[in-house]
Amino acid sequence: MALTQTEKKEMETLVRKEIKDFFGSSTAKQFEDKLIDRVSKEMKRGGKLDGQLKDLIIKSFREFYTIMYQQRSFWESKFRNA
Repeated sequence: MALTQTEKKEMETLVRKEIKDFFGSSTAKQFEDKLIDRVSKEMKRGGKLDGQLKDLIIKSFREFYTIMYQQRSFWESKFRNA
């Protein structure tokens, strides 16, 4: 079952929201759990997802790491002081 453009955009929006929520979370584990829950809900709702899910995850993590790089002044000092 292929994803429509609307479904892709909806999933991208959900992932972006989760990335933004990550900065409000206290741990990366909470972010990971939320993301896994969202993906599993989408899979149950839409049935079987082919290779398009892999592309979506790659795109999502690319965006996540871009945001982390751009926000490095926020978290970098916390790691240095740990």
